[in-house]
Amino acid sequence: MTLTREKRYAEARKALEDAAEPAGAAQRIAFHRLKAAIASGLGDAPAAADEMRAALALAPDDVQLQLATAAAELQAGELDGALAHVRAGTDTAVGQALLGDIQERRGQYVEAVRAYQAAVALAPDREQYRMALALELVQHYTFEPAIAVLEQSAPLFPKSARIRTLLGIAQFATGRYEDAEAALTDALRLDPGLEPVYGYLAQVALESPSAPSERALQAICTRNAIACAALKSRAARAAGDSALQTQAIAELKRAPKDDAVARCELGRIYQTGGQWADARTELEACVHLDPSPQNHYRLGLVYNRLGLTDLAQKQMELRQAAEERKSDEATRRQKAVETFQYIIK
Repeated sequence: MTLTREKRYAEARKALEDAAEPAGAAQRIAFHRLKAAIASGLGDAPAAADEMRAALALAPDDVQLQLATAAAELQAGELDGALAHVRAGTDTAVGQALLGDIQERRGQYVEAVRAYQAAVALAPDREQYRMALALELVQHYTFEPAIAVLEQSAPLFPKSARIRTLLGIAQFATGRYEDAEAALTDALRLDPGLEPVYGYLAQVALESPSAPSERALQAICTRNAIACAALKSRAARAAGDSALQTQAIAELKRAPKDDAVARCELGRIYQTGGQWADARTELEACVHLDPSPQNHYRLGLVYNRLGLTDLAQKQMELRQAAEERKSDEATRRQKAVETFQYIIK
């Protein structure tokens, strides 16, 4: 047990090799649960599930054992068994949350949402169940209901950076850039150590049609020099600050040649300033690194200004193809969320 607590699972398994199963039901249950924990720690989920079933056989009416067995079977991918065993605990928040996890793995998304909603209703003061519900909705592109859950949850858990991070991601997905930026900067204020959030915030700021807030810019500039330079350029352009613009351009020019953010932003700057040859060079590199519809469109505009009509037409065709790919993806997402429409209603 000591080795298992210290996560020294291989040593723990070896220590038990010659151990006889103890006498007494309680001791035998503990023995099998210990072996299950070791197997799980070693990545042997089927063995862990077997050990939990052995423990459950000694006390088949024990609800906690049934839930623990269901959790082990879920990890092993034995979903029918997990679903059967979790039923005993569905009057508890833990049981409903576990049922949600099982239904998600089974591809039963509506049932998963219902289970997570039940967990929230049974334990409204537990952040983890609200997060599970919102994450299920986000994973299946049902963003507005997820935002509603998270906006309701944020004031209930004022110190939760996780809630604000997921809220920002959901808002970004719906094009609510300013709201997303605010939520993500709030998340970093609560927990500056959440490294992935800096990346999310930079992506939101770079895709936003407006210059970032000072709070967002300061946060991004502590982690990502290239995104910082690109956003400084936009802030300088909005403020008419030529000195800051010159500084930002110099920083972007020092970026590696294979950095899409730097190349695309320099292309935008040169395009805005009417420096068509420089814009062409940077946007050609940009499109190679990031062939988005918008980047194809910008390069096409530059080709037109240079009188290169054939090349401009080709970029517009590539833009159309990229838009169609995005449309196909949107259609697939819509099919994935059709079963969630009852939530929106």
